[in-house]
Amino acid sequence: MLAAGGLALMASAPMAQRQGQAQAPVQAPVQAQAGVLAGYKHEHWTLEEGAPGRINALTQSRDGFLWIGSVEGLFRFDGLTFEPVPQPGGQGARLVVSQLASAQDGTVWVGLGRGRGVMAWRDGRLVDMAMPHPSRQVTDMAQAPDGAMWVVRGGRSDGTLARYADGRWQEFGQDAGLPAEQAWSTAFSADGTQWLVTERQVLIRPRGSQRFAATGIAVTPRASLAAGPKGAMWLSDAAGTRRLTLAQGRVTAGARLAINPDPVGGTRMLFTADGALWETTWNSGVQRLTTPDKATGSAQAAPAAMRRFSFDATQGLTSDQTHALLQDREGNLWIGTEMGLDKLRRVPIVVETAIPANSPTSYRLAGGDDGVVYVGDARAAYAIAPGQAARTILRLASPAAALCTARGGGAWLVTGERLVRLNPRGAAGPAIALPRGLMPLACGQDGAGRIWLAALDQGLWWHEGGGWHTLATPRALPANIAIGGDDRAIVAFRGPAPRGADLPFVAISPTQLQVDGIEGLLPSPLGDGPLISGARGLQAPFARGSTPVLASANPWAASLNGLVWTRSGDGWGIGDSGIVQIHRTDLVQALTHPGQAVPWRRFDFRDGLNSFAQKAAGAQVAQGGDGRIWFLTRRNLVWIDPAALRRNLLPPAVMVRSLVAGGTARAPSAGLRLPPGTRSVRIDFTATSLTVPQRVQFRTRLSGPGLPGQWTAPSTERSVTFSDLGPGRYTFQVIAANEDGVWNAGGQTMQFAIAQRFYQTWWFPLAAIVALSAMLYLLYIARVQYLGRLIRDRMAERTSERERIARELHDTLIQGVQGLIMRFQSVADHLSHDPAAQAVLTPALDRAEEMLIEGRDRVKGLRRLEDRHLRRELQRLLDNLVTGASLTLNVKGEVRPLHPDIVDEILAIVGEALCNAARHAQADAIDVNVEYGARALAVFVSDDGIGIASIDGEDGANGRAVSAALMKGHYGLIGMRERARRIGASFSIESGHRLGTLVRLSVPARLAYAA
Repeated sequence: MLAAGGLALMASAPMAQRQGQAQAPVQAPVQAQAGVLAGYKHEHWTLEEGAPGRINALTQSRDGFLWIGSVEGLFRFDGLTFEPVPQPGGQGARLVVSQLASAQDGTVWVGLGRGRGVMAWRDGRLVDMAMPHPSRQVTDMAQAPDGAMWVVRGGRSDGTLARYADGRWQEFGQDAGLPAEQAWSTAFSADGTQWLVTERQVLIRPRGSQRFAATGIAVTPRASLAAGPKGAMWLSDAAGTRRLTLAQGRVTAGARLAINPDPVGGTRMLFTADGALWETTWNSGVQRLTTPDKATGSAQAAPAAMRRFSFDATQGLTSDQTHALLQDREGNLWIGTEMGLDKLRRVPIVVETAIPANSPTSYRLAGGDDGVVYVGDARAAYAIAPGQAARTILRLASPAAALCTARGGGAWLVTGERLVRLNPRGAAGPAIALPRGLMPLACGQDGAGRIWLAALDQGLWWHEGGGWHTLATPRALPANIAIGGDDRAIVAFRGPAPRGADLPFVAISPTQLQVDGIEGLLPSPLGDGPLISGARGLQAPFARGSTPVLASANPWAASLNGLVWTRSGDGWGIGDSGIVQIHRTDLVQALTHPGQAVPWRRFDFRDGLNSFAQKAAGAQVAQGGDGRIWFLTRRNLVWIDPAALRRNLLPPAVMVRSLVAGGTARAPSAGLRLPPGTRSVRIDFTATSLTVPQRVQFRTRLSGPGLPGQWTAPSTERSVTFSDLGPGRYTFQVIAANEDGVWNAGGQTMQFAIAQRFYQTWWFPLAAIVALSAMLYLLYIARVQYLGRLIRDRMAERTSERERIARELHDTLIQGVQGLIMRFQSVADHLSHDPAAQAVLTPALDRAEEMLIEGRDRVKGLRRLEDRHLRRELQRLLDNLVTGASLTLNVKGEVRPLHPDIVDEILAIVGEALCNAARHAQADAIDVNVEYGARALAVFVSDDGIGIASIDGEDGANGRAVSAALMKGHYGLIGMRERARRIGASFSIESGHRLGTLVRLSVPARLAYAA
């Protein structure tokens, strides 16, 4: 899409910072909703609302962004936020943008002033296109059908055109047929012909040609071109606007249209999708011509069939100095001015400007049986025929007090003390005088022709048979009247309603209802009595089996003041929620199924509504014969044409703007990785639906470690925050829907990863386990070493004590016994001649000698036996063992010196084991095996005997270990275990019936070995 842009290259003030959310657009004044604004919604952004000033050019990129070129730089806009686009390198003077153009491949071309040439937005960055010989400013750009971009270089008389195609530039000057004068604008017609205007004339270049040819059409300086409907080319200069026609190689100019010709020139033209021509001006805002293609002849005026409108600062335009026009792909019109940005958007709600706004009294409304809609205000009565605007049919001396449909066509109007029947031309027949002083609020005519008037404390009145009748109800307070589907009058009373089967009307009061008051008497889709509207919703009190439609589930139903049904089944109403559209079948379902929500569509101030529902008696909504639905508001009368409603079928483009973590914003990129410890991220995104961006809805989801990956509910928020995130890879998705609920289901996806802290890595638990195991192992080693030292210390103490005892015994008892023996031997020697004495003393002395030897041996056992060899001692045990079994001693490993105390305990344990085997095992062989290992000294005593009688599977390999319970009462076995425990050794006995017995003793090396 190519933009129409203008120039405003003036000295400029420093550009304000505009990054971030722009303020809400300002709504145009109500009185501006006329002329060019009829059927349009006007929004604008001034410098105060964050818009750039001195806008020269507008375009829309393929991703839906609105691009704005101004003296203050280059911006893009998503309908809510103005985003400055940084120049390459981020340094130097700011860019002064004079022209913009969007190419077919999605590139946004940026024409610059101040001799900067041309840049292009590609792949998310601005690139200098290195155009040769840049001029003072680029005055126009256009893309040819073959994709080449043509640039008009203003401010020079030669080489005014440059063409970029296939990655290179080509310059055009006098050698291509161009005159030596400044060019200003270029455009391509549907047949591929290139048109060019210079300061003096129009030239053309047929498709495929390399030369330009003069057309003979003269222009004033700063003229502009625009391609119009039906392949025509249009020219605008200071003399006016005209159509150029190329036929048989000859160009002719049509009539000059007096569309407010600008004496300065340099205007920009734009043809919108409806065929209307829009033009900018230097000091008169913008102009709109409805059907310029109907211009014929040479008269310097617009034909009568065309209508011209103007839109300027008096109507809310940000400035009368306008320079750029653009119609976006959704049909919105954008205007760039000196002071900001304006948008005109087609809206479904149209204000009826033929009826004055802000009536001092309430408006009154009635739909006639003839398809004419009647309206009354404080000063006049109006008729609106199908397809036409409102027309005054009767001036009023007193305000319209009530208005209702008349049987047979027309309407009844209550004004002053008269009842007047209206038709499309005015009053029909003589007026009917009201009772003196009667001031009714509402009226209605039933099927019998009775005309009913509700007048609060003045009671209920009706006209029948040429006279007035009243129902004396001083406390009933009749306040409103409607005619039901059965043509009976329905009267709403504020107080107690009269009762009686013979009443010629249907009476209803708030005490009969559950909806908090009576705010509207509406036609029911159930066809059985009226539908009553209150502050809490809707109720059909006379329909059997119906239930209230409460506003808690259906907010549109609160205080619905008017409702009509169309032939298609659509219901149109007005209430606190604005104008609402529902469908008959949906409301029937809700009235018969409690709590069911009714699908509805809302039309509010964003759709052209500029006031709230009027709270008054009588009809508030009426349908005309042309299908238009008319609504009363506090300020004016508005209408909607259901047949003209169009859905926006263009899904919005969706994009992620940034990811914010730890206060740092990061642009989306492949392989985006966040630092370790990141726990929370905020993701900002947007969608380029420019029609009503405030109604764009988003759904998001985040998938990753520990997340369910579910879509969120639709929301208008354009950012989302995720907390309590851990390390890992995440995928974020966002989709969006436009104001009419058309979803872009593809949306955009962004992936990012959060790096792990060292304690969050996969290897950290393993390392922790290893470290803990190492620590436990070191603690175990320390404990074992402590126990080893403790055992050695205790054994050293024991050995020392034994040596002390041995010394004491040797120095006292043994020496004493030795001396005693010697004295007795002396006695024996003196009695040698006495045989009887010798017979007594000699045996006694022999026994004493034996005891002395035994005592000495025991004393030797108490001393340290450093020279004691384990194998020799074990062999001695085997040699002294009395048994018929074969005995074997085996020693493996390098023999190392042992602690003497350990040797004593080993010998004691092995001796007990050998003794048990010799006495009880009935074995044929007994083996003793010694293994000097690096980690332990192991001693095994085994036999092939009958084994221990009872076998317990507790504590042992292969179910052969002897339990502690089995050892109970066998003190030799218990003693062996206790001796092993004292020296820090492991001890076990394995046995089975007829399987023999194995005694296993293992002493840790650090305890067993002396060195």
